[in-house]
Amino acid sequence: MEKVKSIRHLLAKELPATSLIAYPLAVFILGNLMFDRFGAPFAVHVLQAAGSVMAGANPNEAISDGHGWAATALLYLLVSFFILMALFRWMCTRAKGWLAFGYLSIASSLIALGISHLANVDKHNRPAKAIFLFTFRSLQVDNQLQTAPILASINHTLLTINLLMIVVPAVLCAFGPLLVRPPNGAWTEEELMMRVKDARLLGMMASTFLVAGVLHMYAWMTWAPELLNKDGLETVVGSVVFYWGSVFTLMLAAYYIPILLVLQKRAEAVMEAQQVPLIERDQWLQRRGLSVRIANQVPQVIGILGPLIAAPIGKFLASLSELAPK
Repeated sequence: MEKVKSIRHLLAKELPATSLIAYPLAVFILGNLMFDRFGAPFAVHVLQAAGSVMAGANPNEAISDGHGWAATALLYLLVSFFILMALFRWMCTRAKGWLAFGYLSIASSLIALGISHLANVDKHNRPAKAIFLFTFRSLQVDNQLQTAPILASINHTLLTINLLMIVVPAVLCAFGPLLVRPPNGAWTEEELMMRVKDARLLGMMASTFLVAGVLHMYAWMTWAPELLNKDGLETVVGSVVFYWGSVFTLMLAAYYIPILLVLQKRAEAVMEAQQVPLIERDQWLQRRGLSVRIANQVPQVIGILGPLIAAPIGKFLASLSELAPK
């Protein structure tokens, strides 16, 4: 009986915090459902275009864009592995024993659901699969790059990237509730400040990962128009990258803002204990980074908007190659 009571007590303590996972997951699910509905014309159009190469294609430009994609793939892999190591190290300092096991179980469950989603997208040829097939089929019709070793290497790299696309967000979502779960003792100013610092750290990790993801998606998809010598497809590519950049930005907002609001609520107990006058409480929150005003959250706002502006930045960086000496 004692074990049952302790489990119930633990669930009652952790459930309100873990419910915050639902917000970014809801944005992700809605984003996929809407892309299934509105992305069908994109999938049909680009897969038809990937069946042939127009005359006058420049293999040098295609190879150059391939190097650009490889650079973003390397960036994505390095960022993903670094963030995973940092997240597990952070979690091990914030949770021990059964608590750590519980959050690892949540992460494992989210990863399993994510992989099932990827398998469903692949099996039923949903529009999101066209993001992968568009460039891959373009490579298959290119005379310079259709060799088996190259295609196999690209395929293995993309498989690893797709798995990390599930694993890293799942771990971020699973560990996020540790930021707002009740401490072992009472809420103190020191505890609150540590949680704010950690929230900013995890928010920065999430933003960095998603920005790297958008840059990789943009580089991967813009490679195809160069392979096919069909510049008009860049507009379609840009719209798809913009869509997913918007989804990722909303996911970041749904991840960080609820955590900030919960910590702000916890700050009320701290201010009551310190007998902070009501007229000074807004300034108290601002000094500790807990105000929801944009002016008090400028770095976090930039981080949240990062995935949305990553594609234009990638396009600008790509245009700098034209300035290189000939």
